[in-house]
Amino acid sequence: MNWNLARGLIYLACLAASGLAMAGLADFDLTTGTFDLRPFNLYALTGAGGGVVSSALASLALLRGWGRK
Repeated sequence: MNWNLARGLIYLACLAASGLAMAGLADFDLTTGTFDLRPFNLYALTGAGGGVVSSALASLALLRGWGRK
């Protein structure tokens, strides 16, 4: 097993958990060590995610010069 990859994945998971807690989408109890994710609307997340992803891809295409001859 690649331990550097495993350690990197743990770091990314902790970064995502702390980001969710700072955004108010999750709670972390320091005394018990539990992480509780609050309920969210998956349909709204999917609808908003499509716009964000398409805008990011359009910006990447503009920066890379895709579509030019």
